[in-house]
Amino acid sequence: MLSEFWHPVCFSSDVAGPKPFPATLLDEELVLYRSGGRVVAAKDICIHRGVPLTFGWIDGDEVVCAYHGFRYGADGRCTRIPAQPGAVIPRKLCLHTVLAEEKYGVIWICLAQTPRQDLPDWPELDDKGLKRMKMPAGIWKCSAARHVENFNDLAHLSWVHAGTFGNRDLPEVRNYDVEVSPTGMHFEADYDRYSIEDFGRKGALEQIRYTYDVTFPFYTRLRLLFPDGRNFVAYNLPSPRSARETNVLFLLTRDFDLDESDESTIALQTRVLSEDKPFVEAQKPEELPLDLSEEFHIRADRFSTCYRKALVGLGLGGEIVA
Repeated sequence: MLSEFWHPVCFSSDVAGPKPFPATLLDEELVLYRSGGRVVAAKDICIHRGVPLTFGWIDGDEVVCAYHGFRYGADGRCTRIPAQPGAVIPRKLCLHTVLAEEKYGVIWICLAQTPRQDLPDWPELDDKGLKRMKMPAGIWKCSAARHVENFNDLAHLSWVHAGTFGNRDLPEVRNYDVEVSPTGMHFEADYDRYSIEDFGRKGALEQIRYTYDVTFPFYTRLRLLFPDGRNFVAYNLPSPRSARETNVLFLLTRDFDLDESDESTIALQTRVLSEDKPFVEAQKPEELPLDLSEEFHIRADRFSTCYRKALVGLGLGGEIVA
């Protein structure tokens, strides 16, 4: 089922330079390269003798296999066989290409012939009036669904993030409603937290409005509205390399401090993620239990219970869930 959705595998800037870019999605090893002004994605194998094309290099608009020099162009078809330069190249000598789209500075891949739904609709990422940032991608030893639940979990903020902004004196999660649609979920909540820029020194509290918009199966837009009207938005893009390994990409935008450096913001967000990571990677079972009877749930878990039901509705099930 997951192969029918778009998944982010890397940033646009990763697919550049003299080498093809390797990516893994849902246990499929892929090669990405630019040809004819667009990104081409294919299974990472030259069908001549089964060598990964990521061993090779880019020459103009073509990727070259390092083993025997076979070349492939924008449509994945072989364009040259150096050992037989005059031979007619059969049409079947073609890479197994998959759908690739470039949007928001991210390369998205769909392994199915027809995507089940569109890419997330986040037009503000194209707004030149916002400060836009990206964080280095990182591998988490967890399922993508576990990562999603953690990112959208309100109750853990006061405990896991006490070293940055979490408020253990006010851990109660106020009642909130979750809207579920065929393509995603939406919910909002207020959280009284310390300023993240104080690095846990616990100054004055500030009430932040958290607005979560989830695009199925795994992608979240989280807007933080500050009391003075400033907006900071984090785009969480966990990409399932396998059932228990996730490549996590993050984009960030803000409508303030437009001329300030990215470095301090990225350092702060990296610290926040470092607080989450050991907990998410240690969760058992590694797979997200979609049968609600397998774990205990409280009122504050409203998002989690709705999310698990939604995944079942999409067609996920069984013991292994990416």
